[in-house]
Amino acid sequence: MIVRTVLGDIDPAELGQTLCHEHLFTNPPAWATHEDSDMVLHNVDNAVSELDDFMAVGGGAVIEMTTADYGRNAEKLLAAASRTAVHVVSASGYQKGIYYPDSVETESVDELAQRFVEDVTVGIDGTTARAGVIKYGTCRTDRIRDDEEKVQKATAQAHLATGAPISTHCQAGTLGTVQVAGFEDHGVDPNRVLIGHVDRNLDYDYIRTLAGTGVWLGFDHWTKPKYPSDDIRISFVEKLFDEGFTKIMVSGDLGRPSYQPSYGGTPGFAGLTTQVQGRMNDKLIHQLFVVNPSQFFAFEPVGSR
Repeated sequence: MIVRTVLGDIDPAELGQTLCHEHLFTNPPAWATHEDSDMVLHNVDNAVSELDDFMAVGGGAVIEMTTADYGRNAEKLLAAASRTAVHVVSASGYQKGIYYPDSVETESVDELAQRFVEDVTVGIDGTTARAGVIKYGTCRTDRIRDDEEKVQKATAQAHLATGAPISTHCQAGTLGTVQVAGFEDHGVDPNRVLIGHVDRNLDYDYIRTLAGTGVWLGFDHWTKPKYPSDDIRISFVEKLFDEGFTKIMVSGDLGRPSYQPSYGGTPGFAGLTTQVQGRMNDKLIHQLFVVNPSQFFAFEPVGSR
């Protein structure tokens, strides 16, 4: 079993404390940045600063979830990762329908899947950086779009062809159960899927139902005052643990300059980590930040036996 970082494969035990859903470099389509200027992360020095600050509070790895349709930059990821001791894992796949390139409409499922496979097995955009996770997302709260269903099938195919785990974006934390059902229909084991942003939808019955499917849960919007408080998050995590649902990971999804101190924002990966861990005992911290990521992001590359 390995974890595939942009600099190469490592033993899962080497990950250390891990943030499961973050961003170092982003560049969404122009229409999106025109509407909201606080969306672009572009500076390698700033990324290194964020990673080093995270390392200073015990951080070991960041799962960088920027995909091609959201401005993934493999060369900058390589440059940043080579200057820090923090492991960086990059994502293949696509973020969500509103950002898809026009090519999604004309490409076949097999062609999409092959691109994702090559990200994991060959390299991203002609670089040596290989992806270690495949992302899938939905952009609505009421249904999955037709083009997203197509990409979901391609994501499942790429997962089955590579072994790389799947991590998702759920708009406002919704449609998680629908995402899971779709992946199961395509032959994906729920244990290989991390449903993201579930803490944007803090309905305990919904989250418990989702946990009961066997997927992993991403509580990845801590510290953001525009969303429900971290007091509710920690109470949900503790209640889920009490019921035996321990497949949970933590992050902040801090993909804006206003969230990163190197750009003048807050709290940054380090601030996020200290604030969240300040609410937890050592056993819970170890499970959420170390044990769970080392299990979920580990995979045996298909054909490696």
